[in-house]
Amino acid sequence: MKYFELTLTVLLKKNIYFADSGYIIARNINRIMLLDKDLKELHPKKQYKNYVFNNFYPLEKDRTYKKDSLYIFKIRSLDSDFCEKMYKLSSSLDSDDFKVISADIRDFHKKAIKEIYTLTPLIITIDSKPWLQNDDLIIFKERLESNLEKKYKDFYNEDISSKDKLINNLTFKNRLPMYYNYKNIRLLANKVSISIHDNEEAQKLAFLALAVGIGEKNSSVGAGFCEGN
Repeated sequence: MKYFELTLTVLLKKNIYFADSGYIIARNINRIMLLDKDLKELHPKKQYKNYVFNNFYPLEKDRTYKKDSLYIFKIRSLDSDFCEKMYKLSSSLDSDDFKVISADIRDFHKKAIKEIYTLTPLIITIDSKPWLQNDDLIIFKERLESNLEKKYKDFYNEDISSKDKLINNLTFKNRLPMYYNYKNIRLLANKVSISIHDNEEAQKLAFLALAVGIGEKNSSVGAGFCEGN
């Protein structure tokens, strides 16, 4: 198992507020995909998207990314073809939001993971409503694991059978809900740190979380982008 990581350096053409940046980055990823016949067909399909991205870096203290400043963001995927095409096409992006200055691509092989933690807040919804920290924690954990299991089945055509599927322990890193602005609504989200069970199935799911994100809206606003150790 391995995933691919594309790092883009961009020059902003306007100020972008941090809560809007996920949707704006996603919109421009979509624009790049429209430049390729196969990627253009992939985008509208109702299925788990095989990529996730993070936010602009460095973060600004006033939470507004600045016009005429350089930032980086990363796109990850299990699909080498997807990343190679995005790498080649990104310089052709025509956007009012930013210009791609440079791109770099790397691959990462599966290794033992003790912990994963979210760099961008993750989204879980229950009955179309956002899960909040005073809601049922067991349901939150079950939804996280179930979401990853379904992605694993979709990408690898293989079921995860272990009882201890992923989460050994979970800690929230925010006190109040965080949020993304998305199509005139506010998507509430949380940052977490998760210690991982020491079995093969849990390790597969943890690696998948690094590759394509954890929770919902990974390709829509860049939610649930993870790092691990």
